[in-house]
Amino acid sequence: TLERDGRRLKLRKRYRLAAFDEGKYNLGAAQVLYADKNILDTLRSTDSVYLEVATFQIDSTSQSIYDLKPQRNLPFRFAEVSGYAKWGVLALLLALSLCACGAQDTDDTPTYPAAFSGLETLIDTARDEGRLTVCGTGDEAYMTALCEKFEELFDIKTTYRAITAAQAGSARGDVWFGGSADTCRTLAADGKLLTYTPVHAADLTNAAYGDADGYWYGVSVDAVVFAVNSDVLRRMTISAPKDWADLTDPVYQELIWLPTYRSTEIGRLTAYSAALRLGRDKGLDYLAALDTSVQFYTATDDTFVKCLSTGECVIAVGWLHDGLSALSADTSGDLHLIIPASGTFGQVTASAILSGASHTAAAQLWQEFVLSPACADLAEAHGDYRLPTIGSADLVQRTGVTLDPSLLSPTGDADTIEDKETLVSDLIETLTDAGIDTEDTARWNVA
Repeated sequence: TLERDGRRLKLRKRYRLAAFDEGKYNLGAAQVLYADKNILDTLRSTDSVYLEVATFQIDSTSQSIYDLKPQRNLPFRFAEVSGYAKWGVLALLLALSLCACGAQDTDDTPTYPAAFSGLETLIDTARDEGRLTVCGTGDEAYMTALCEKFEELFDIKTTYRAITAAQAGSARGDVWFGGSADTCRTLAADGKLLTYTPVHAADLTNAAYGDADGYWYGVSVDAVVFAVNSDVLRRMTISAPKDWADLTDPVYQELIWLPTYRSTEIGRLTAYSAALRLGRDKGLDYLAALDTSVQFYTATDDTFVKCLSTGECVIAVGWLHDGLSALSADTSGDLHLIIPASGTFGQVTASAILSGASHTAAAQLWQEFVLSPACADLAEAHGDYRLPTIGSADLVQRTGVTLDPSLLSPTGDADTIEDKETLVSDLIETLTDAGIDTEDTARWNVA
């Protein structure tokens, strides 16, 4: 910065250019990232910047020009290759010794990933059964990949059958994967599930992710969280919010991206959460006060994902899996996810053995499989960034994110809100009465 006069800044930037052909080049408008306490914007010059490249003449009449000197060949010396020759002889001797060892009897016993060490007896029994039927709820491509991986690892014919949560109680199969822990609790109480405690349950990040009696085990978890760009907050000398009440602090004025209440799941859950925490009327008042902190009401739950790392979005309310997706693509280390301290809506995805299972050993082996890194890492490979419940999963190791299940309010708790179907319309009316234009397309339903 050369000088500053009010809001007008005079800047100078040096560039070093490599080879250019002769000509005049349009470099476009100059751009500067401007960061102030409550402002983060890209400033552009009104005019384009041009670069003119010209060559210069060489007077060959007064200055001699010579060709490059020819390459000089040096005599060959054995010392140049003696090291390679020595290691080549050693490698040949090693190869001959391995061939001699290979002539001995070989062990045809199948091998499995280290995570399944000690489970050989269960694996042998499951392989004798030879089959497994998986009833799945969720993404079909991911479910198919899971079944194919299980079959590849253990040589057990695995069949996938898609079902809804409502069909789980009468499903004909060995295991149910992809349902919520809440539904599994209901099925267990109705005698629809069998118990089994996997060895891999010891790797759960929290024991509460598994049923105390072994009826079901959580595989992944999702929740409503705060996603923040810590670098921008640090430059603005602002601390990240820790709980819902913090979001109405004036320091966060026009810094928050929140999915719109009318048409997104996060928006509706935010409204339900306020009503459950504070009561209906106080909850509506809280959301009206929150409006001053909201920069944009986005059209989808995941709008913030691509904008958080660039600094366009500073704070977002969104799904944990979308935040983990942003973290996985980020290399700066400036993105962080915050679980609201007083609790949040969330859901645990579980796996359970059905009471009508015909292949119980294979079903038990499946429960071991879904609590192993082989399953957790396969989810991420298929774009499923819900947080694995096991600490050895690559996504947990890489991001360091964990979630205490005691902070979760099941999404089904929203059904306890009286006149739930009218809450959002009452909220829009409250915002309108407060002078907030909910039809302003510059702020609402931003894509």
